[in-house]
Amino acid sequence: MSITINNTRSISGNDLTQWVDITVNADGDDCKFTHTAPSDLSGDALQAYVDSREGFYKRELLRNMYDKADCYNSSLEDFEAWVSAGCKNAVVTTPAVEASDAVMGERQKTKTIEVEEEVSNTEIVKEGGKYVEKTTTETMTKQVVSGVTEEVDLFDADGNKIGKHTIPVMESYEVSPAVEAVDEVTEDVVIEKKAWVDSEPSVDQASLIAELQAKITALENA
Repeated sequence: MSITINNTRSISGNDLTQWVDITVNADGDDCKFTHTAPSDLSGDALQAYVDSREGFYKRELLRNMYDKADCYNSSLEDFEAWVSAGCKNAVVTTPAVEASDAVMGERQKTKTIEVEEEVSNTEIVKEGGKYVEKTTTETMTKQVVSGVTEEVDLFDADGNKIGKHTIPVMESYEVSPAVEAVDEVTEDVVIEKKAWVDSEPSVDQASLIAELQAKITALENA
């Protein structure tokens, strides 16, 4: 028998289900816990029932022992293979990057030109014992960025040239650079096993109260 049945108990108010205290071996540990089974099963029939659920029990125990396993939602076979392989999760240290071309845009060309402007300065000076307001003007040269334009012929609806029209000179530029592909890099991380702690048999509160009341009554009548 793969599973040991340690005890069975009725569930108060439930005629269809019973408590079953069992021992299941998972990852080398004998794990004791309580589960349920149909109440009309006993003996070999009950043993056959819990044996048929061995895979379910083992998988749940492994999920409890290795709750951070990357195969947590996998089948029992995959989970046991993961344990046999050393309980390692593949952790991504460098995510994959998909290659992409540069994104180009268009804008008006610019140029730096020198612009002259007159700057006036007013000050008060003392001359010959009098205060005199004087204004001086000087020509300053500064550099400014200006959009580049060009003149093109302008035509009417009949195709006759009627003059000139100024349009901006455009250029393409890189909005974002091209990206080279990068392969994903993973690192194996060992997941530590949590020690299994045997669960206490489930307590049927109604049965326990009834048992205590019976003992009290017996003592009172003694």
